Amino acid sequence: MTYAMVWYQLSDTGVSKLSPPASVTASPDLSSVANLTAFQSLDLDYLDIAPNLRALAYGDGFFTTIGVHKRQLVWPSYHQSRLHHHCQALQISLEVKAEELLWKKVYEFASNMEEGIIKIIVSRPNQSIRGYAYSAHASDNRALIWIGIMKTATLAEQTATFLAIDTDINKHPDHDTHPDQYKQLKRHQTTEQVILQQPPITAKCLKSQLASLPQPLAGLKSLNRLDGVMIAGELQRFKQSIPDLAEGLVADLNGNWVEGVMSNVFYCLKPTTDTLNNQMTAPTWNTAPILQSGVKGVMRQVIIDRFQQLNLPVQERDLCDEDLPQIQSMFFCNAVRGVIPVEKLLFQEHVFKLSLKPFIKNSVSM
Repeated sequence: MTYAMVWYQLSDTGVSKLSPPASVTASPDLSSVANLTAFQSLDLDYLDIAPNLRALAYGDGFFTTIGVHKRQLVWPSYHQSRLHHHCQALQISLEVKAEELLWKKVYEFASNMEEGIIKIIVSRPNQSIRGYAYSAHASDNRALIWIGIMKTATLAEQTATFLAIDTDINKHPDHDTHPDQYKQLKRHQTTEQVILQQPPITAKCLKSQLASLPQPLAGLKSLNRLDGVMIAGELQRFKQSIPDLAEGLVADLNGNWVEGVMSNVFYCLKPTTDTLNNQMTAPTWNTAPILQSGVKGVMRQVIIDRFQQLNLPVQERDLCDEDLPQIQSMFFCNAVRGVIPVEKLLFQEHVFKLSLKPFIKNSVSM
C-alpha cells in the first residue's frame, strides 16, 4: 500500500492545507511564503520554483517526526522539548500563540487517524538581508511552521517489555484525593508510557560516514541532511543484494560507530571477568555519545530516561571496530518505530549473531 503525506502551513489566521489552485499559471508568483498555501508540496513540482525559501536554499531549520499509535501521539512532550531546544539553538522565535495552535492541530490530526506519522518542519522566514545572514531582531525570525500528516499501517505489533515500568495508575495516591491530577496522569500514561518494539532485523556496518559539526549544530535534527542522504543511498544499494537488510550502522570521521541510518543505537557487551574480584562483570547498556556527529534522537532520550527510572543508567561509550565481536545484544531506536532489536550484524566479511534474550522477556538483565 502506498501512503502519501498531506501538508499544512501555520499562519496568523490559522492552518491552511497546501493544495493546488483551480488553475495554475505558467509562472505562478511564489515570492511570498504565504502564497505557498496554494500549492500541494511533494505531489507536485511547484516547490521547485520556490528557491527563495531558506528551508530549501540553506536548510535553515529543523524537523521532528512524531508517531501516532492508536490515535495517540507517541511521546509528545519529548518532541515539544526538541522544538524548544532547536529554536533556541538556531535563534528562531517560536511565539506562544503559534505553538499553542501547532499542538492543538497536531493533537486533532492524531485523533483522526488510527496509525500514522506527523512531521513538523520549522524554518526561519525570508530575510531582507542578502545571502546566509539573518536579522538580529527576534521579530524578524518568527518560525515558519509546516505540518505533514500521513496515515500508515500499524507502527508496531508489540511493546518493549524489557523497558516496561509499573503503570498501574489506579494505585496512584491521587486517584481518590486529587481526581484532576489523576486524570492528567492517566492522559499522560496513554501517550508517554509505551515504548514500541519491532521484530528483529539484520544490520550492516556501512562505509559512508557522518559529518562533523560544531556546537550548537551538533546533535540537531536540522534540515541539512546531505550526509544522511548519501548514507541512506549506500544502504539501499546493499539491499539489492541482501534482501533482509533493514538498517545500517554508521561511523563518524574518527571511525567510531555512532548511530543508524535512521535511528540511534544501544548495545551491551559480553561480560568479562573482573580479575580483582574474580567475578563476571554485570552487563551494561551503552550508547554512543553524540558530540560532533549524529542526532540526539527523541527515542534515544526516552530510553536513557527509562533506564534511569529502572536504576540501570546507560553509559555513553565510544563503539569501535574492536568492540563489534564483543557485542552481546544491540538495538536501534527511533521516535516512530521504537526499539528495533538486531539479530545479525554484518561487518566486512564477518556475521555477528546477537542475543535477542533481552527483548523477549520482561527484564533488562541479560
